[in-house]
Amino acid sequence: MKKTFLLTAAVLAAATWLYGCSSNQSTATTAAPQTEAAAETTEAAKETEAPAPADDGKVYELRTTTNQAQTGTIGQALEFFCKTVEEKSGGRIKTTANFGSELGSQSEQVEMCQAGALELVLAAPGTGPGVWVPELQMYEFPFLFDSNEQYREITRAMEDEVNARLNSYGFYTYGTMSMGSRDMLTVAPVTKLEDMKGLKMRGPNAVYISMFDSLGASGTTMDWNEVYTALQTKVMDGMEASPSMINSMKFQDNAKYLALTNHCMACIQFYFNDSWFKSLPEDLQQIIKDSVDETEAFQDALDDSDNEKALEAMKAEGVTVTELSDLDKWVEACAPMLDEYRQKGDNWNTFIDMIIELKK
Repeated sequence: MKKTFLLTAAVLAAATWLYGCSSNQSTATTAAPQTEAAAETTEAAKETEAPAPADDGKVYELRTTTNQAQTGTIGQALEFFCKTVEEKSGGRIKTTANFGSELGSQSEQVEMCQAGALELVLAAPGTGPGVWVPELQMYEFPFLFDSNEQYREITRAMEDEVNARLNSYGFYTYGTMSMGSRDMLTVAPVTKLEDMKGLKMRGPNAVYISMFDSLGASGTTMDWNEVYTALQTKVMDGMEASPSMINSMKFQDNAKYLALTNHCMACIQFYFNDSWFKSLPEDLQQIIKDSVDETEAFQDALDDSDNEKALEAMKAEGVTVTELSDLDKWVEACAPMLDEYRQKGDNWNTFIDMIIELKK
């Protein structure tokens, strides 16, 4: 289980990075109950993995990527992580970072990491490894989590379970960063549930499409880096994301209405190529983990602050921000979705049960 970092450490780390970082460079969690698969995977790892030797004189390459903008909180967190790894390893790990669509779509970036062309991809669980483990889409389920703080605790506490489910697909996950509560950005004002009827909305995975259907809209999946043009050309009537994410991509250039729905939260997780991570000497594996822990604390503070600033920036650019008068109707409309997703099978049910148990 990860160490909890004091707020002072997070502030010092953030201050150091903000002073010295170049452009090319947590909170306590509740222990998650493990499924039988997770327990077996952990035991097998203990039996088969021998510790790698300490300083072996090699320099290891760590090629990283995210489909998020370099200026957003995830992009800044990736830069912070790379700089921290290089400093902590004394140059034994050399990093490179890519952002946005520099290496293709998110799915292409995830596939590159799985194949070993990258050592790390920062990706959303549902639209990244969710290709192979679709129940990871539950992390973006509408109106399931009570707060961003609770969301961070639960998603981090469930990392061992995620690893057990990804074990045969070549990934090792350690590290989760929330991107805040998500709202609806549209070309026409949305102040009540009826305003969603008939809108063509972009969503990143099937959960969002189900949500839009429940709300009376029409959902379409689309890569993050195609959204700006889709709004500009009126292919889409709207999209949803946190204020920070929206502002980092300037989607408000083409859609001027933001409804504060807080319908779900989303996260980005660190997915390492499993073979590469296990090839590292044991001390470098720990340096990677320590660097992830510091990056989580850095991004937590940065994202909370940036969402507030982004909302004010969008208002200043002429975006009309509205609060819903009938939020209970939105929650009620999406409530039947949980039973529908439970019917998808045991993998979905056990994952949903773990989330609900950790909410208690």
